[in-house]
Amino acid sequence: MTRWRSRSIWLLMPLLLAPGCALWDGTLRIRRPEITEADVAARVVVSGHVEVNPAESVVEPGAAGGQSALAPVRHGLEPEPTRFTLPDAIAFALKKSPRLRSIRAAIERARGQAQAAFAPYLPQVDLLGQYGIVSDTLAPGKPGNEGFLLASGAATRRYAQTELGLEWILYDFGRTGGRYHQAVARESIAQLQAVRADQTVELDVATAYLDVLLARALDRVQTDAVRRSEAFLADTVARRAGGVALHEDELRAQVQLSESREALVLARQAEFDALARLNNVMGRNAAWPLEVVDVEVQPPLRESLADFLERAAAERPETGLVRQQVTAAAEGLQAAQAEFLPRISVRAALGRTDGDNVITGWQEGAGLHVEAPLYAGGRHTGERHAAEADVEAALAEAQALLDGISLQVNLAYRGVVAASELIELSRTSVVQAQENLRLVRVRYRNGDATPTDIVDGEAAFTRSQQRFFSATYNYLAALTRLDNAVGERQRGFPAKGGSAVSEVLPRAQP
Repeated sequence: MTRWRSRSIWLLMPLLLAPGCALWDGTLRIRRPEITEADVAARVVVSGHVEVNPAESVVEPGAAGGQSALAPVRHGLEPEPTRFTLPDAIAFALKKSPRLRSIRAAIERARGQAQAAFAPYLPQVDLLGQYGIVSDTLAPGKPGNEGFLLASGAATRRYAQTELGLEWILYDFGRTGGRYHQAVARESIAQLQAVRADQTVELDVATAYLDVLLARALDRVQTDAVRRSEAFLADTVARRAGGVALHEDELRAQVQLSESREALVLARQAEFDALARLNNVMGRNAAWPLEVVDVEVQPPLRESLADFLERAAAERPETGLVRQQVTAAAEGLQAAQAEFLPRISVRAALGRTDGDNVITGWQEGAGLHVEAPLYAGGRHTGERHAAEADVEAALAEAQALLDGISLQVNLAYRGVVAASELIELSRTSVVQAQENLRLVRVRYRNGDATPTDIVDGEAAFTRSQQRFFSATYNYLAALTRLDNAVGERQRGFPAKGGSAVSEVLPRAQP
């Protein structure tokens, strides 16, 4: 029976060594993700038929549910849509943005660290084993949890020991508690950062979306300016042929047309750039086709600055984040101070030893252990000083972040107010410039105005339209920034007729 037990212990030793051997020869490899050349091509390369026509990049709200004229983008198994309303674009970005994937991975990492920090509260159970041959001048094996092997006889010693060990920390004066609560606070920080990251992506999408709408509006204004310049040049050529216009008048009209066409090229480039940036913040290839739906209403600003500041204090994720940062730093200080105090634990072991010239048989034991640090070369003192500095830094960062929230809300609110005033001013300017152009045309047809007067009137009307649309879409962008500063989610603007007090946005007119 004793011989059978001895053989069983010797047979058990390869099982203990098997995991290490398996890792050594690579049979238990971890699957390593990699990015292949095909993956790179799928994200960067596009086919030639996906060129975007700026004239088709913005559609009217009534056509939002229709079929897109652009070719659908195939990425993966299902084709991706190419037409997005603002809420659709925001929802797409929240699902596809690589920035948010990274943030969510950080949450999982913090959750894993919290789980690891909780582990010392529970007992640790290990299966231990050792095998060896030593001369009679050496003690067999190394000490285990509760003792060491005893020699028997004066000859070469062969031993095989298998042991089940248990260690349980009973009390460590706050080491485990401090580290665990710090990890929990960091998990909460990661979650709050994810909420704010979602809001930031929503703001980026809304801002880029409005940039596309503004670029398209300016494109329409400049297209109308080119058409009017072409009509004026044709009229000037006809007048010169009739002997009522000079060659200089024709040259001035040609210069005006050239300048209008140049401005149109720049306007279309701005629209291409805006579409590429919107694709990028949505998590799409910048060259993929994209259509956006125009916004029809201009929601009013109903609340005061004090109301927005109060909402920001209650809704901004950073207000909870700074509290968690201070908590995490304080718990880290608790853990650092506990390093100066003892650690109390219980250890137990159960096993069996077989071999030659050693005392064989079953082994069991348990003990209460107290470990008190006396001197570690200043390591614990340095860790405590670092933890104290972390607490002070967290308090300072909390103050700076809260002050930053107040600043952001103030600036965003003032931006909305200023943009609203600019809309009223530019609207008056458009009406005046349009009436001035009409009067100059009447005088020109009556022979009381020069072509230069017409050119100046056209330029003034074009600039007033550009200012008006810039003010209009800047107002909408300012509203999105204010929502972000307060801590609200971006939901897009209401559809036409959705609010009785919302103002319908105008279109560029020829």
